[in-house]
Amino acid sequence: MSEMVKKHILVVDDVPANLKFAEQLLGERYRLTLAVSGAQALKFLTKAEPDLILLDINMPEMDGCTVLTKLKADPDLSKIPVIILTSEADIAMEMKCLTLGAVDFIRKPFVTEIMLSRIDTHIELNGYRHKLEYMVAEKTAVIERLQDVMSTCFAELVESRDGTTGGHIKNTTRYFSVFIDELSKHDKYKDILTPQYMRSLVRAAPLHDIGKIGINDSVLRKESSLDKEEFEHMKTHAQIGGDTFSNIFSSVEGSYHHSRVGASAIDKIFDTMEVHESADTEFLHIARDMAMYHHERWNGTGYPTGISGEDIPLCARILSIADVYDALTSKRSYKDAYSHEKAMEIIIKDRGVFFDPELTDIFVSISDRIEECLLTKEQPV
Repeated sequence: MSEMVKKHILVVDDVPANLKFAEQLLGERYRLTLAVSGAQALKFLTKAEPDLILLDINMPEMDGCTVLTKLKADPDLSKIPVIILTSEADIAMEMKCLTLGAVDFIRKPFVTEIMLSRIDTHIELNGYRHKLEYMVAEKTAVIERLQDVMSTCFAELVESRDGTTGGHIKNTTRYFSVFIDELSKHDKYKDILTPQYMRSLVRAAPLHDIGKIGINDSVLRKESSLDKEEFEHMKTHAQIGGDTFSNIFSSVEGSYHHSRVGASAIDKIFDTMEVHESADTEFLHIARDMAMYHHERWNGTGYPTGISGEDIPLCARILSIADVYDALTSKRSYKDAYSHEKAMEIIIKDRGVFFDPELTDIFVSISDRIEECLLTKEQPV
């Protein structure tokens, strides 16, 4: 095997004779690093990442279980396969090691054929895992690009119907992005607003008014205030938008489950990696909730369902503040644009009435950043 393509194995054992035997047995096939203690192994792992670790369980000062626990607690090292080296047939210890994340065991004294077979198997499986992760990353990137294009194109289509040019989409999304960035720093929201979830939020936000596709032009493009009947018709856009994404989600979910029938073992590995939920459906869940609930009010007087408080999905509660701020500070045929100060006064007045009070306080706390977005926003032409 060429030196350039040899896989790298870290062997950790406090007995020099065992290290020497491993070197004689594996040196021709693999690139080896030898460590005589857990501490030495962990120090080496701060500088390099081998393809596999052979780890002795019984070592002084720091035993194999302790080393394994530290490895699995480190995100950069946790996926390296670890095979335990042991001279004991201890079922309880083997169960403990498997629970901690070991992939296999090799008993001492080493049997050459068994040792080579198990090492080769786990090196190969680790290669498959890396290949699958690469394939998943590519698949996710394609999905995210598709989501970006879909969000922009559909949202601009809606706004072209009601006489604007996309300014509301871009402006609201900018306020929304600044807002969720701030929320992600707060203890109450930081575990919810993960980087992946925030990316999905920003992609879904431009689609919150997608239901306006189902609104009559005479209402959608009216240049004066709507009468009661017209307003009731306009309100249906939230239900239409929510239903649209619910139907899309049902179709995607049905297609996915159909494709799993008779799936191979390799195909099913994708399921364990939770690819489909994070890449395919999370975006649709968020887009549906934003479209359906962005006109709900904290006190339960909104539409289309009249839910209140924290029953309103968080993404819709966040969006509603950014959406109203943009509506207040934008010129329309039936109203002039309010100043930043006036818009903030109105939002504060509606704290705990229309808007989540905690979210309102955080939005107001970044007033300077929101005003900076307002001053540089893309104006309709």
